Amino acid sequence: MRLALFDIDGTLLREGIAPKLAFARALRETYDTTGPISGFRFAGMTDPQCVAEIMRMAGVPEDVIRERRDACLDRYVEHLTLEMRNHDGAKIFPGVKELLARLRGREDVLVGLLTGNVERGAWLKLGRFKLGDYFQFGAFGNEHEDRGELAKIAVEKAREILGRPVKGDEVTVIGDTPRDVACARAIGARAVIVATGLVAREELQAAEPDVILDSFEDVEGTLQAICP
Repeated sequence: MRLALFDIDGTLLREGIAPKLAFARALRETYDTTGPISGFRFAGMTDPQCVAEIMRMAGVPEDVIRERRDACLDRYVEHLTLEMRNHDGAKIFPGVKELLARLRGREDVLVGLLTGNVERGAWLKLGRFKLGDYFQFGAFGNEHEDRGELAKIAVEKAREILGRPVKGDEVTVIGDTPRDVACARAIGARAVIVATGLVAREELQAAEPDVILDSFEDVEGTLQAICP
């Protein structure tokens, strides 16, 4: 059995400006500042990490960051719903639907999410392209702010579904940043990186994933990379 764990943003789709606008509104309403959000690099980070890092750079005290973070993320999801309607710059990457359909149809693969998005935000983004039904479970940013810990949570959820322990060498993490590689290594998993995100290929190579793909357009090749 192969456990295939997918990131969302930069891997399956590009959501456009809507999440950043929603984040900025939530930060302003919760902390009275957006901080240096315009130049902040979100790639590979969990939503709770993003809130904390941006507010630290804005000089907000740690205790205030912690106390208000959940409320901020709730506001973010509310605004995301609206901003997604107002901004249609999102796109699904080539090959994604065929790849997910092929994986979901296999009896030897369990398909899940491993994403820094809070759960409600993740399903909103996937729902825009009708991708939600391809995933049997997920580990989300609201469950832990550290991706390595999220990987362990995903493996534990898979264990509950399968009724047996899941070893690291049975797992493939599919993402688009060096943080996804580190996340895979935290559980001894295979790391397949697709260069459709915002990270330069040289930086991806330096993280030493098992495979770097240009895209998912070569579905057969991608399947072989995920399920060696």
